[in-house]
Amino acid sequence: MKPSLIDLIKKTVLLEYNLPDDKLLISKSCVTHIDLFDDCYKAEDMGSLSRIIYESILYYAYDEFQLLDGDHQKMFINAFNAKFKYNYSADDLAKLKLGIYGESLLYAILKVYYGNETLVSRGYFYDIQKKSEVTGYDCFHLIQTEDEIQLWFGETKFYQDGKAAINKVFDNIQKAISDDYLINTNFTTILQSKGNIVDKESSLYKILDKWDKCIIDNLEQELIDNNIKLVYPILITFDYVNGNYQESIETAIKHINENYKDLEFKNISIDFSIFFILIPIESAKTCKETIIKWIDSKEPLTL
Repeated sequence: MKPSLIDLIKKTVLLEYNLPDDKLLISKSCVTHIDLFDDCYKAEDMGSLSRIIYESILYYAYDEFQLLDGDHQKMFINAFNAKFKYNYSADDLAKLKLGIYGESLLYAILKVYYGNETLVSRGYFYDIQKKSEVTGYDCFHLIQTEDEIQLWFGETKFYQDGKAAINKVFDNIQKAISDDYLINTNFTTILQSKGNIVDKESSLYKILDKWDKCIIDNLEQELIDNNIKLVYPILITFDYVNGNYQESIETAIKHINENYKDLEFKNISIDFSIFFILIPIESAKTCKETIIKWIDSKEPLTL
């Protein structure tokens, strides 16, 4: 990612506070891991936020080796033609419903603020026959520590109504936090695409390479034995509630804690954790409409 884009992200998307916040009397979500915070960001400049999302699509779609010495403007346009199910002739409502806006923003935030390196670029998960992305998580990132490998496989919703966005996440969350979804729907696809992993010296690449050369009887146990953990960041970008930032955060957290406090995850074997990234903004629709205008007109990349 170019330094100019990173700089714009740092100037535009600002961490306001972490939850729980004892001074503001705001708790964190009931599903957030005990050792994690929910992170609340503020982005007041809609023009800059739209530019961040638009230009981050390039890095969301391609890995660093593909971008090296490539014509970025042509690759960017090709991403919409060949990688994403973007239909230039579709009506505005169909374009507004696309997931690319939130997915691009999640990629940018995880890259800049959480130090995540892309495991496999999301553009690899395009199903040519269905002309759509393969069903799965909205991001595929990797963090390696001395003690463990963390797979950051998250989800994002970019809605006008924050409660509706949260409900949509929880419609899917038990499926997403499960062995079947993690391993059979997503991890197996990554195993097939291991040649596209950027860091060939990473522990994960070496593990995948070993698995690719032998029969694995129990992939779940292999993940446990290799100390691989799932981290599930959930980015919710939504319109302000009554034009007030703090009320927006309070409303989102209250909705989660009142409606999903009894949620249990019984179908996953490996260690996992969940946390929320909340970004109330002035208008999700206006932000998307600006990006759509740029996509349709093939607006040149400027960063």
